[in-house]
Amino acid sequence: MVKVDGRTTRGQANKKQIVQALIELIREGHPAPTAETVSARAGVGLRTVFRHFKDMETLYREMTNEVDAIVAPVLATPILGNNLHEKLLNVIERRAAMFEKLAPLQAASLVHLHESDYLRERQTSSVELQRYLLKAFLPKEIVSDKTLFEAFDLVLSIETWLRLRRDQKLSVTAAKKVLQRSVEQLLK
Repeated sequence: MVKVDGRTTRGQANKKQIVQALIELIREGHPAPTAETVSARAGVGLRTVFRHFKDMETLYREMTNEVDAIVAPVLATPILGNNLHEKLLNVIERRAAMFEKLAPLQAASLVHLHESDYLRERQTSSVELQRYLLKAFLPKEIVSDKTLFEAFDLVLSIETWLRLRRDQKLSVTAAKKVLQRSVEQLLK
């Protein structure tokens, strides 16, 4: 019989609670919660937060596991459609659903981008991944037209989605319609 150390189990539970508290606060509209706010939400002491995470950046690093859990299923699912137009509409649906879940986490990351090498690297990797995925399914004539490809990349980016939803205050349906119209115009 394997003996379980209660302190280890409690420590792992506390760590999970702290990360979940950060994510909840961010999703509720607090892109830069303090360690004190996170500890209060998690129901642990401030010392416990810093016992598990040496600083807030380390805690934000842990949050990226949540981002990966949102992105992974989308990447694993093939793009559907019989032609380019249908595939682009499918991409818009998929990205809209994914971006809706990622939006608060992305906004929080952007707040801390200037102070975190790790978050800047993650941002760069995210942009590269989005571009790679576009290149993988767009026809060669679009990919080889640098200006046209850049326009598709911009229109279908999370930054565009954030602007439509947060700054322009469009509903999900209205934001998707803007993306669809933009894509249709680019295809002409």
